[in-house]
Amino acid sequence: VISAPLLFTIPATMTFIQDLLKPGGGIALIPFIRGTIATLLVLVILMGIADIARIHMVVLASLSIGLLMSISWFEKAWNDVQSSRGESSSSSAAATISGKEPEKTD
Repeated sequence: VISAPLLFTIPATMTFIQDLLKPGGGIALIPFIRGTIATLLVLVILMGIADIARIHMVVLASLSIGLLMSISWFEKAWNDVQSSRGESSSSSAAATISGKEPEKTD
């Protein structure tokens, strides 16, 4: 009996799940979520054009657009926080090397 190769191996899948469960790991799902909502938006627009429950499709399309905008806003805010943490940690490392106490930002 010839067995077909597995698409995903168990260790790779477990590593991916472990990465998602780490603090801040859910950010890796943003492209998947964005693609899912964009697919929903395309289907809703097509159903609206086909005159299937048109008012409901308008509402769902506006909700989908709002979700895409909120995900983009969240990703921008996340990247801003990550870049500011990178700058502050590099400046505190430089202060430690020079012998000065790092500036408190809390």
